[in-house]
Amino acid sequence: MRTATSRLLGVAIALTGGAVAARWWDTPRARIPVLQSAFPVVGIVAGALLLLALLLRGRRLAVAAALVACVPAVLGVRAALPDTVDAGPRDEVVMVSNLEIGSADAASVVRAVREQRVTSLVLVEVTPDAADRLRTAGLEKLLPYAVGSPQQGAEGTVIRSRHPLTTLHSAHVSRRFDQPVARVHADEGAYVLRAVHPYPPVPDLVASWHRQLGELAAWRDAQPADEPLVMAGDFNASAAHPAFRRVVRTMTDAHRATGAGWVRTWPQGHTLPPFVQLDHVLVRRLGVVDAGVEEIDGTDHAAAWARLRVG
Repeated sequence: MRTATSRLLGVAIALTGGAVAARWWDTPRARIPVLQSAFPVVGIVAGALLLLALLLRGRRLAVAAALVACVPAVLGVRAALPDTVDAGPRDEVVMVSNLEIGSADAASVVRAVREQRVTSLVLVEVTPDAADRLRTAGLEKLLPYAVGSPQQGAEGTVIRSRHPLTTLHSAHVSRRFDQPVARVHADEGAYVLRAVHPYPPVPDLVASWHRQLGELAAWRDAQPADEPLVMAGDFNASAAHPAFRRVVRTMTDAHRATGAGWVRTWPQGHTLPPFVQLDHVLVRRLGVVDAGVEEIDGTDHAAAWARLRVG
């Protein structure tokens, strides 16, 4: 019985090691991105297998399990190390909320905006009906300036702000999620805000998902190096995806900068508990003061927000 248990444990360690290694497999032609999104869960499994190997007193198995578990452990420690700046008198608060094809509760969104004193908001999957409900709930009084437009289905993306906005891009392309860009004229200085919403990495769209993340990285590289930049939205990707890590390169993930560790924004309100951060605020040439998430009723995404020091 002990031999059989050891063999099963060895197989489990090998499979888990493969799942850990998949974090570095950059491919648009497989279901690997879905596996990569569960990397934190894989890390927990690796730790459990190490504990089991120690209990069974299997030296070789314990060494193998330790090698597998050390990778997510090191990455977890790094994610818990903060790198923030002190708050200023006029910090910006950027929030992103995926409305799940307009189904989010408008009052819940407005309440989160008030509680976090949001100055700029990226709304993803904004339908005309959702825009009407948000207007009735008072969002336009809090954030009167807007770039982008509601659309049917999941295509609509809107930037709203307390500050005047200059439209840099707002074109709508049918059957492609909108990703408007605006210059935000904040009190402490202007910054460029790009709303982000690539396709999800489902089998039929994974190649387009991979390409669109590459386009985001290319767009970032094309921006003037001295211009403060924020990319905020539902990236449909996490730090476990190589394509997303290329987008983050030369930028700072606000939640990671706070040492928040395992941040989870999806899925919310489902039988499956949230296990991955798809919603991000990435910044360049701005300091991160704080970041967090807010549960929003009626949508499967938590809202992500970041408090930023401008100037």
